[in-house]
Amino acid sequence: GGDIAYERLIVSPGIDFMVETIPGLASAEAQQRVRHAWKAGPETAALRAQLEAMPDGGVFAVVIPKSPYRCPPGPYERACQVAYYFKTRKPRSKVLILDGNPDVQSKKGLFMAAWNGQYKGMVEYRPNHELQEVDARTGTAVFIGDRVRADVLNVIPPQKAGEIARRAGVVNVNNRWCDVDWLT
Repeated sequence: GGDIAYERLIVSPGIDFMVETIPGLASAEAQQRVRHAWKAGPETAALRAQLEAMPDGGVFAVVIPKSPYRCPPGPYERACQVAYYFKTRKPRSKVLILDGNPDVQSKKGLFMAAWNGQYKGMVEYRPNHELQEVDARTGTAVFIGDRVRADVLNVIPPQKAGEIARRAGVVNVNNRWCDVDWLT
């Protein structure tokens, strides 16, 4: 209940998902079909089970939100991990990366080398795919000018700072994030 003096304060509130901003994905039933798997544990295990159950020759689509989101290389790393699994276990399958951003957000050279090298013909990257709606029943993601159906649809929702940051009153960037003051 008292005050604590400090020289530097580090706030690490984690993230919350903004699933309610995606039409068609707010219900628990929809979220059981279309996993985000952005927090380890039951979500990642469920996504793995979906991938294992998918037929060889199927399509896995990962939908990436517009920046900012936690761990910018994460969605591209996931695409590579799934491509590796497909190459070794389901070689006729395909990975679609549907990015809400105009370009790869982190380590572009590394990921492009993998997609155009060892996963050539298996991974397809599509920028400027800002998600408009999800039909969880059919596994369809709707974008402006495009609809994509996948056997396994992995939608990473937009994110914001964790609830504790809002309660503490430190969320001050776009009503979503805590400002970062980098120390030199």
